[in-house]
Amino acid sequence: MADFFQNGVITTLQNFRNRSLEELEYELELFSKRRNMVLLLPALYSEFEGPAMPKIIQELKDIRYLYKIVLSLDRATEEEFKKVKKIMSEINTEVKVIWHDGPRMQRLYRELEEAGFNVSIPGKGRSVWMSLGYILSDADAYAIALHDCDIVNYSRELPARLLYPVVHPALDFEFSKGYYARVTHKLYGRVTRIFYTPLIRALIRILGCNRFLVYLDSFRYALSGEFAFIRTLARGIRISPTWGLEVSMLSEVYQNTSFNRICQVEVMDTYEHKHQKLVKSTSEGLVKMASDIAKTLFRVLAHDGFVFSEAFFRTLLTTYLQEARYAIEKYNALSLINGLTYDRHAEIEAIEVFVDALKKAEKEFIEDPIGVPLMSAWVRVRAALPEISDKLIRAVEEDNSDD
Repeated sequence: MADFFQNGVITTLQNFRNRSLEELEYELELFSKRRNMVLLLPALYSEFEGPAMPKIIQELKDIRYLYKIVLSLDRATEEEFKKVKKIMSEINTEVKVIWHDGPRMQRLYRELEEAGFNVSIPGKGRSVWMSLGYILSDADAYAIALHDCDIVNYSRELPARLLYPVVHPALDFEFSKGYYARVTHKLYGRVTRIFYTPLIRALIRILGCNRFLVYLDSFRYALSGEFAFIRTLARGIRISPTWGLEVSMLSEVYQNTSFNRICQVEVMDTYEHKHQKLVKSTSEGLVKMASDIAKTLFRVLAHDGFVFSEAFFRTLLTTYLQEARYAIEKYNALSLINGLTYDRHAEIEAIEVFVDALKKAEKEFIEDPIGVPLMSAWVRVRAALPEISDKLIRAVEEDNSDD
C-alpha cells in the first residue's frame, strides 16, 4: 500500500490502489454534467511516428467524461496536419487540432507580436500558452488538464486522477500537479533528483525557511509536465517560453492562489518516456534545461526582494554540491535495497555538468536579471486585444473544417 504521509505545505493525494478506474471515471461522468473538462495535449508531429501516441489515442477512445480534447500540434507541414486530424478523428470526444505552423495561426502570432506581446520564441511554452487562450475563449470550459504525448506506458488513469481533485464538488482545489515514479531497472529523472531538489534545499539552507522555497520543495516531482487547473486560475497565469516552464508555472500558481487550494496527485505507478542523454554542452538538452530552471528560480526570488551577491553565488555552488552528494548517498541506498542498477560515477559526473549549468545560469542572470519575459496572462491579452478570442476560435475552426 502507498504511504499516506503529508509532507510540506500542499496536500498530497496518494494512490492506495484500492479503487477501480471505472469507479473513478463514473464519478467524473457525473461531475461532467456541471463542470466541463478539457484535455490539452501538446505534441510534435514526430510523436505521431513514435510508440507513445497510438497507445494514448487508444486509451482516449474509452474516456466519456471529457467535454473536449485540444491537440496543440507543433512542427507539422500541411500534409502532416491533415494526417493528425484524421488520426484524432477516431476518438469519440470532440477533438480540435491547433496547427501552430499554419498560416492562420501564424497571422495571429504576428498580430500579438505587433501588439507588444512576447510570442517570438517557438516551443512547448508558446504552444501551450496559445492553446490555453483558445480553451479559455470557450466560457463553458471549467477545468483544463495537460500532459505530454511521449508517455509509452500511458493509461487513461492519468487524466482521471489529475482532474478529479479540481472538479469534485466537495473539494476546493484549483490546481493539481501529477507525480509518479521514474524507475525501471534503474532510477531516471536526474534533473529532479540531483539538480532541482538539491538546489532548492541549498537555497533554503542559505536563505532560510522561505515560504516559496518550502512550497517548491513540497512537490514530489516538480518538473513533471502533468497538471490540471480551473479556468479562473488559468486566465491569470503567465507562462514561460523556456525550459523553465514547469518552475514558472508553480511560481505563478503560488502567486495566484493559496496553499490549501493546491495539491499533488499520484497519477501513475511508473512513467516511461523518451530519455535525454546528458551532454556536456550548456546550450542543449538536460544542461540547458537545468540552466533555465536555475535562472527562473533566481528571477522569481529577485522579484521577492532577495539581493544576490558574488558571495551568495559562491556559497550556493558549494552548498549545492554538498546537497547533491547527500542525494547520491540516498539514491544509492534506495537502488541497493530494491536491486536496481546505480552508477555512482555517472551521477557524480552529472553533478559536475550541473555545476557548469549553475555557473552559466549565474552569469546570464547577472548580465540580464529580467531575462526572457513570461508570456502575458490571457486576462491581460484580452484587455489589449478584445477581438483576439473570436479570431482564435475562427482560426482553429477554419483549420479543422478544411479538407
